Amino acid sequence: MALNDNAFKTKIIALQDEMIQADDYNAAKVVYAEKLMLAIKEYIMSGTVSVTVATTGTAVAQTGTGTGTIS
Repeated sequence: MALNDNAFKTKIIALQDEMIQADDYNAAKVVYAEKLMLAIKEYIMSGTVSVTVATTGTAVAQTGTGTGTIS
């Protein structure tokens, strides 16, 4: 599954709207940090990681390197 930029942006906007209505600034900072962290974590975990690995060696002992992308 590809990263969903629009859903991520919508969550951030909703969070900003929620914070603008907060009465306690210090408590709002903690809530904002927690919710932003969860939104970022969810966004990153929604992506697909693709890795190409090149190996050398035998079936028992291999070495190699890999290159990956998140989409």
